[in-house]
Amino acid sequence: MNATSSLKPLAPRQAEALTHRARGLSNRETAEAMRCSIANVTNLLAECFYKLHARNSTEAVAKAVKHGLIQFALIASVLSGIGTDAQEQLRTRMQRRPTTQTIRIRNNYEGIV
Repeated sequence: MNATSSLKPLAPRQAEALTHRARGLSNRETAEAMRCSIANVTNLLAECFYKLHARNSTEAVAKAVKHGLIQFALIASVLSGIGTDAQEQLRTRMQRRPTTQTIRIRNNYEGIV
């Protein structure tokens, strides 16, 4: 069985939490950025680890980027220190041009086969 096919798609909030983790934020900082509780962030990341068959954050981020589940360009822009307006423009641009993987994830999320 192919390793890629065994990975489950991440929910939008899970991908967001994992992206914050890729930026190096703690659970507390991630909770503040996502406007939720620390326990919620912990649960979101635990689900990411489960879905990606990862043992830690580093492995989860690497697998998510490798399989296109989170956008590396967005992470790179955050790490390089561009402003939040530029990040929002980049995020919007990526959402306008969905990949086959994104369409497949959206269809699964909406119950369309």
